[in-house]
Amino acid sequence: MLPVKNRFLFLIILLCAVIFSVQTFAQINDTSQDEKSVVATGIGSIVENNIPLARDNAINEALRRSIEQTLGMLIESETLVKNFQVIDDNIMSKTKGYVKNYEVIRERKRDEYTYEVTVRATVKTADIESDLEAIATLLRRKNTPRMMVIIDEQNIGEVPGTYSYFNTDMNTAENTIMNDFMSKGFTFVDKTTVERNLDRQKAAAILQGNVAEAASFARAVGAEVIITGKAVAKATVVEAFGAKQRSQQATVSLKAIRSDTGHILGSSVANGAYPHIDDVVGGTKAIEKASHVVAKDLMKKILDQWQKDVSSGSIIVLNVRNVQTLSDLNRFKRYLQSGIRGVKSVNQRDWYNGFAVLEIVVPQTADKFAETIDGKIVSGATIKVTGITQNAVSLRLIK
Repeated sequence: MLPVKNRFLFLIILLCAVIFSVQTFAQINDTSQDEKSVVATGIGSIVENNIPLARDNAINEALRRSIEQTLGMLIESETLVKNFQVIDDNIMSKTKGYVKNYEVIRERKRDEYTYEVTVRATVKTADIESDLEAIATLLRRKNTPRMMVIIDEQNIGEVPGTYSYFNTDMNTAENTIMNDFMSKGFTFVDKTTVERNLDRQKAAAILQGNVAEAASFARAVGAEVIITGKAVAKATVVEAFGAKQRSQQATVSLKAIRSDTGHILGSSVANGAYPHIDDVVGGTKAIEKASHVVAKDLMKKILDQWQKDVSSGSIIVLNVRNVQTLSDLNRFKRYLQSGIRGVKSVNQRDWYNGFAVLEIVVPQTADKFAETIDGKIVSGATIKVTGITQNAVSLRLIK
């Protein structure tokens, strides 16, 4: 029989083991609760016998419903209520979840005008940036946007300006950003394509922060998103415990821009430090450290925005020509609001000399929306689609 002292020690060890086991079980349980399997059904309208389009729209609606069923709609803005009636019907709502993967388990043409799809989706409530499978699913739903990166990098001892940009290979910040994004499944436009089309005047404008020039150039080389900004390193001397030590510090400041609309998807700033006897080596390492931090933060913001696009609806810019009168403009806006299924809001940005710029929020990609609206007739005018990018559609009203 064990002595009293040893028995007491044994009981303590046993108790600790039990507590540890319970905690481990709870953690596993919590992790499993972050992931749900949901069956949801969506419906797409069949327009001019275009069943593939109706099927895609039905799948997207089913995926949105799968998130809503899991989490409920989380209203993240204040809702004005008067006499128990919501007076602001255009509140922004979104769901804090994402579809990791899904499969179509049933589909059918319900009638002449509607197509029905039922999916089984795996929905998660954790952060998407740590889930490679979910990122791949989201990228596919966004039609796999292509990225590009141009960063004005100035290491210690380098002269600022575009000359150094053209006389070096891909700099440290660009290389780090690309590698971090590519490791998560993002695709980038080939660097040689960028260099072949980039002259000093364009580079100077982009590196100085000209958003319109950056968006225009990215669009020209086939990128849907451009990441651009600055990375600067400097050397300082710090004193610790009576001894002086040389330290290199860097600041990296970047923003991600949609090339077709010029909208900023997100921006981020981070600092990094790396002590080294060689300023250039230390500056390079400091830029690399800061770039890793910026890449992680910027990626999260981009993914959050894209998840919001597919869950709650994305902004699509409509460039409409031959809108001759104010009455024509108002009739077209009313048609978008009431005649096209899923349009949540219509905002006028410009109208001058027959050319109107509108922004709509719709739970569709731009190409799907273009297929839906092409050929429709509004007050005697036929809508003709003349151009499509990832977030914009060009139209002409033909009378």
